Amino acid sequence: MGLFDKIFGKSNAIKVQFIDSSNGNVIGVSEMPPEQLPETFEIQTTMHLNDEDWSIEEAIPAHSRDFLQSKSLTLKMRKVERMNPNDIWFTTPTISNEFPQTNTKTKDSEFDISIHEDDYRQKEFLKIDSLPIIEEELKAIKEIWENHSKKSEEYTLFKNCHTRKTIGLANLSIDFNEIQNLLNSNSIGQVIINGEILSSGFGLTTENTIYFGTLNGGKVVELCISQWNEKTTSEILKINKEFHLLFVDWFNCDLIKND
Repeated sequence: MGLFDKIFGKSNAIKVQFIDSSNGNVIGVSEMPPEQLPETFEIQTTMHLNDEDWSIEEAIPAHSRDFLQSKSLTLKMRKVERMNPNDIWFTTPTISNEFPQTNTKTKDSEFDISIHEDDYRQKEFLKIDSLPIIEEELKAIKEIWENHSKKSEEYTLFKNCHTRKTIGLANLSIDFNEIQNLLNSNSIGQVIINGEILSSGFGLTTENTIYFGTLNGGKVVELCISQWNEKTTSEILKINKEFHLLFVDWFNCDLIKND
């Protein structure tokens, strides 16, 4: 026996009127035991009715203390529309399997680099011996471009999205000071993802490029690019040569290496 039963007894059912808020029509009327109703409708509430989910847009009255006394409740509801899976399209053909780790932002830095979580490791440097795995991942992404994409007025949409599970972590080991010296960049910023900072993250800027990545004990373990222009390629080639790396733009299936 529930708490409401103990207090009010079985005869204290609430008369509930269900109204479709999209057209004002009455869906139905039911007498419901108090324990089947929430304490308040002041928070977002969804109910299952006639094999469908309905979102409560307005409850009159909104709190149990009032409808328990009046024994009457009116719920204005709107049917929850379910998206057809066939209508779902992605804005990127690929994402990293490794999700960026973040912490609450507690301090300011010289500058902030804001990226979307889907842009994490989309343009990154990797070790040369990763080339066979890189080519395997690129093959899967190219297949999506060729067979599961369409152009809209502003951008390309993708029916599938390839999660890069084979490539794994970048696991670079580059002295941070050497990267700074090579790029002639002294300003160090932090990376903001969904309002939080990338754990052990850093940002560097040059005249042409915004770089970001993560550190472990003063060593760069991930090195990525957020923004670039046509002159960035020369910087990429310098980094590749100095640290024996490759650069991959996963989204566009571009690979830059020093031949």
